[in-house]
Amino acid sequence: MLHCLLAALLLLMSCLATAASQPTVALYYGNDPPWDELRAFDVVVVDPGHPGLDPVPHQHADSAVFAYVSVGEVLASRSYFKDIPKDWLIGDNPAWASHVIDQAAPGWPAFFVNKVIAPLWAKGYRGFFLDTLDSWTLVAKAPEQKARQKAGLVSVIRAIKARWPKARLIFNRGFEILPQVHELVWMMAAESLYQGYNPVQDSYVKVSEDDRNWLLGQLRKVQQDYALPVLVIDYVPLDKRRLARKTARKIIGLGFIPWVTTGDLDALGVGQIEVVPRKVLVLYDPANGESLNEANPQRLLGIILAYLGLVPEYYPLTTEPPVPAVDRYAGVISWIPGDALEGTRWPSWLAKQAHMGLPLAFFVSFGVDANNPLLTSLGVKDRMLPTGTLSSVQSKDAL
Repeated sequence: MLHCLLAALLLLMSCLATAASQPTVALYYGNDPPWDELRAFDVVVVDPGHPGLDPVPHQHADSAVFAYVSVGEVLASRSYFKDIPKDWLIGDNPAWASHVIDQAAPGWPAFFVNKVIAPLWAKGYRGFFLDTLDSWTLVAKAPEQKARQKAGLVSVIRAIKARWPKARLIFNRGFEILPQVHELVWMMAAESLYQGYNPVQDSYVKVSEDDRNWLLGQLRKVQQDYALPVLVIDYVPLDKRRLARKTARKIIGLGFIPWVTTGDLDALGVGQIEVVPRKVLVLYDPANGESLNEANPQRLLGIILAYLGLVPEYYPLTTEPPVPAVDRYAGVISWIPGDALEGTRWPSWLAKQAHMGLPLAFFVSFGVDANNPLLTSLGVKDRMLPTGTLSSVQSKDAL
């Protein structure tokens, strides 16, 4: 019994040591990456399709920006979609409203290199997260069809490395072709080891034990046969941060690199490290014509927030609320006189953030009238006391 415990302890220590020595990875596919926070990760994967997204200012010696690239499928919204010959589109993936591409098409490797990767390389990307590497399995059923698709996919990978030998490639699955191209791969990734996401139903699901055991077997083979680092991407709702942390710890315990995030990958998730938010969103009303330097939130709160080690980000009432907020802000301060929040999107946004666990602090007033749903969601009741009745403090924080 003692030998078994010691063996288990040694295996756990080995897994933790392996995870600690591997790069930290974050994936963020939203159109407004929180660069200050993402700077903490060794590798940051973004969706390069968003207008105006420039990786160059965020490329550092210790934090590289990779581009997400779909190999096996294409969305009609991609800029190169119009140039793909229609007979190369051999199927559909209803889950993502995308088209499956024939990897065996003779001109596909050159097209992918010239039309997809080359523009990204010119923009400054030096690493690529290659997704949908197994989409051909949706359409190829006969042995000869499968062989042709795998051979075509291998040609695509080799074409990338032939053109850019120093490009770093992260495979999202693609286990079927790994024996042929493993020496060209920098890291392997796989989704949904413990927690998954169903895009059709927009729901989060717990991965079955059978599916987990199959995937775990594949990932162990990657480690043992090819000595490649393994990234595991799991999905948890943004308001279940404890579950995200627990899932990340379980993945680390297996010796893998974790990234636990939302189904749309548009939030700052939990990885080997979790960035502690230091920013505070300060909502103020510029209606009286004062500059920010003259406004009470900045004059009266700015120095206090700085003393506490927090960084205020001032949002005028006239701007749109950011989406999301609970992953990147330590809290929200509302300094709105009267009922100036009425008629804006801010009350419903504030209620949603409170529901997800983001601390809120209101100064001067709640910014809404007594009947606004925001107050109900916060548990605030407006009661008129009979004339002559003295009010009393029901509860008071020690602060």
